[in-house]
Amino acid sequence: MLIRTYQPGDEQAQACIYNTAAAGLPAFKAANPEEIIRRHRGDAAESGGRFFAVYGEEVVGYATFCPSGRVSYPWCLPGAESVREPLHNAVLAEMTRRGLPEAWSTYRSDWSVVLEFFRTHGFHEKRQMINYLAEVAWMPDRPDLPDNRVIVPLDPAAMGELISMAPGIFSSVEPGSLEAFFWENPHYAFRESLFALKEAGSGRLLGVSLLVLDDRFADPSRIDAAMPCFRLGAFGYERERHKRVNGLFSCVFSDPAESDLLLAAPNWSRARASGLTHVAAQAPSDASALCAFYDRCFHRQGAFPILSRRLG
Repeated sequence: MLIRTYQPGDEQAQACIYNTAAAGLPAFKAANPEEIIRRHRGDAAESGGRFFAVYGEEVVGYATFCPSGRVSYPWCLPGAESVREPLHNAVLAEMTRRGLPEAWSTYRSDWSVVLEFFRTHGFHEKRQMINYLAEVAWMPDRPDLPDNRVIVPLDPAAMGELISMAPGIFSSVEPGSLEAFFWENPHYAFRESLFALKEAGSGRLLGVSLLVLDDRFADPSRIDAAMPCFRLGAFGYERERHKRVNGLFSCVFSDPAESDLLLAAPNWSRARASGLTHVAAQAPSDASALCAFYDRCFHRQGAFPILSRRLG
């Protein structure tokens, strides 16, 4: 048995292994080679982030990791379960060699066999990612702002202040990478959707919100909210692969007392005129003030767990 890194053309074997091994799991969705190529483009795949187990000429298993520290379950063909441990160990060893501080993984909460593998390998649940939904009809047209508050378009130069305001959300994020995500994103023009709540006079940043409007994106009321998908625009998860959701609302704030004012930023009349019927949100369970805000203004749609372990 040989454990090696990715070689061009491995996508066909990877899709076959996953589709065979995961077919019996709840809400299984088959993968295809083209999707795998697209998913791994630009991450660690070409530099040793994917490992494959080979018996003779046949690829019988694989495991992967991303630069953010996300690791996959070591998938293998029936009869080749013995490669699971070497694959997982190879991934963690390479992550440790690169100096990554943490490995984490996420799958559906009803994929109990997969989650149990991680738990027996030192991973513990760190948080749940909670998905929210609300009807656009519930959103306020033009809530009044106090005289000492203003809402203006977010300035790209405010990224450092934004990170400082919500360090728990934007942990380990550099201002430059955050600015690039929002102002140079090929998937969505965030610059038209980002608004800042500020203290009038001083200009101090008190909160930021955005609303993604694009009818090419998924209807949030029809999404399986238990699927482990990070939603494009959800603050704090800019480094992850994303599900593009029409009507995704996201916000952060320095004081929970200011949170309701952030609902004044989006143009809800425009959203309704565009045909949007539901607004969605996503937040980590350990951001208690943010979850309290969403619990008050939305209802919980579903969730998925994130398990992690320290490396080194």
